[in-house]
Amino acid sequence: MRLSEIGQRIRQQRRALGLTQDQVAKLSELSRTTINQIENGTLADLGYAKLANLLSVLGLDLQAEPARGLAHALDVAARTASTSYRNVLAPDTLVKMLETGHAPDEFRPHLMTLLDETPVPVVVKAIQEAAQRSLTATPRKMMQHMATWAAELHAHRTVWG
Repeated sequence: MRLSEIGQRIRQQRRALGLTQDQVAKLSELSRTTINQIENGTLADLGYAKLANLLSVLGLDLQAEPARGLAHALDVAARTASTSYRNVLAPDTLVKMLETGHAPDEFRPHLMTLLDETPVPVVVKAIQEAAQRSLTATPRKMMQHMATWAAELHAHRTVWG
């Protein structure tokens, strides 16, 4: 959930409780400006401890739920990895590569794009989808294959190691 979405819930709860922004600010030890920015979705960042305290004051909690909006990440990852290349990396081929840890030479450039340029949340969600399709490999094993490829191909991103 984004901070702007949390801000909308904070506003609803504050109003339901009959509190002003100033009152909530004092109760949560934040400024009224910060409360206003949270509610309007203009605050870029708020530390976890401050946010948790604010939510607690209002009787709300922060639940970690699966991200929405990343449906078909496997297709997106395969398409993104194929953008600059004549050979297209099909989602099924990507699943097979992730399962086995074997990347045919013709798709090694695609792997570099996947490792260094594809957004990390898309890659992680794609691995989850690939593991659901796989009969043999777990997400953990697929992440290990990513780490191996990153080392072999000297990927610039250090998140895979």
